[in-house]
Amino acid sequence: MKKIIIVLSFITAFNLFASSVAMSEIPKSAINFADAYFPDYYLYRAVENSGSFTLIFKGGLKIYINSKGEWTTVSGGGDEINIEYLEKEVINSIKKEFPNEKVIYIKKQKNAYKIKFKNRTNITVDFEGNIKKGRRDY
Repeated sequence: MKKIIIVLSFITAFNLFASSVAMSEIPKSAINFADAYFPDYYLYRAVENSGSFTLIFKGGLKIYINSKGEWTTVSGGGDEINIEYLEKEVINSIKKEFPNEKVIYIKKQKNAYKIKFKNRTNITVDFEGNIKKGRRDY
């Protein structure tokens, strides 16, 4: 009984801070980004949390949007994601250094991207395409 109450408390707390929103409340730039680079995905749900948004698509894709309407993170839920929205230098570096790897996660930082591949390799690439570090999670 105690476990059930704790679980329900967590669910309630999560729902207080993150709530579903209508499509009209999502910044237009975020919708345009999703339509341009992920047209084959169906938007299942949009959640707003303190001014930022999470777009949740059927199949596991998630796009995190900041309060300015800019994407901050794209997660494929373990599946390969499109990377064509990155700078050409970044795309070229990824394709050159990791030609057979599938990108499943990208997080935009101040001066670089954190990228995860399906084989569990993680790298950081600056906006000019320089790979700063890489490691493999075991």
